[in-house]
Amino acid sequence: MATSTAPTQTTIYLSRRRQWRFIFIKQAWRAATYSVALLIAVSSLFPLLWTLSTSLKEGGQLFSIPPQLIPDPIFVQNYVAVWKGFGGVFPFQLWLRNSIFLTVVNIIGETFFAAVAGFGFARFRFRLRNIMFIIMLSNAIVPGFIKMLPQYMMFNSWHWTNTYLPLIIPNWFGGMFLTFLFRQYFVTIPRDLDQSAKIDGATNMDIFLRIILPLSRPLLATAMVMVYMYNWNNFFGPFIYLHQMPKYTLAVGMQYMRGTAYSGVQKEPLIAAYAILMAVPVIIVFFIFQRYFVQGIQLSASKE
Repeated sequence: MATSTAPTQTTIYLSRRRQWRFIFIKQAWRAATYSVALLIAVSSLFPLLWTLSTSLKEGGQLFSIPPQLIPDPIFVQNYVAVWKGFGGVFPFQLWLRNSIFLTVVNIIGETFFAAVAGFGFARFRFRLRNIMFIIMLSNAIVPGFIKMLPQYMMFNSWHWTNTYLPLIIPNWFGGMFLTFLFRQYFVTIPRDLDQSAKIDGATNMDIFLRIILPLSRPLLATAMVMVYMYNWNNFFGPFIYLHQMPKYTLAVGMQYMRGTAYSGVQKEPLIAAYAILMAVPVIIVFFIFQRYFVQGIQLSASKE
């Protein structure tokens, strides 16, 4: 007598129960993951929100109990005072121009020369190439603070202190990380393009400028954003080498502002407004180029 293989009602019930249990566990895990991510995001953004709130407060609201996250009333005069240098106490607009100058010069020079060095390591075959590349990468092992004193003594002997040269020239010829990124990306571009261009009479510089760089736009955007963020927020370099207030950058100017005495004025809202004005360009640039930033890092992760 043949036995029936059709599922019973109990089997169907248990199967559906397992499915619903699996779906419930999956949704609960997803909800927990999103909740933790949201909590981390809020905790990360809270200092920025509190700084923004402080920048819009009057001095009397700063230490109110309980603390107010939303100022009442909103005091925008802090931004006006910072922009105008608080009555000429500090030249904010001059420091802004200095920061823009250093940032733009380093973006152009460091990105271009790092791309040239990466092109050389990726495309040219010369003696001791791999050893030189390893030596360049080993520079990352040495902490920057160890090199700070010898570099200052060297630049001081060259009479470069209190100028922008120590903040520009080493960056142009010392972009180890960017050189590594460009090299890793350039090795993924087929060499057949180089051979075809050489048949048409193109030089190595033509290949670099007309073929390699146009194909590397995501990485170029990534490198520019990285150089921009570093130089815009750089404090130790300008603080060490610049000795006169008119030559300060925004990062050093904030420290100068913190150490300046103001009679009858709470400095904290002014410093918070200063910090927000300094951070807004970085946030805007990062959000505009974040797609290229992530894409460039991913593309540079390939191996030869």
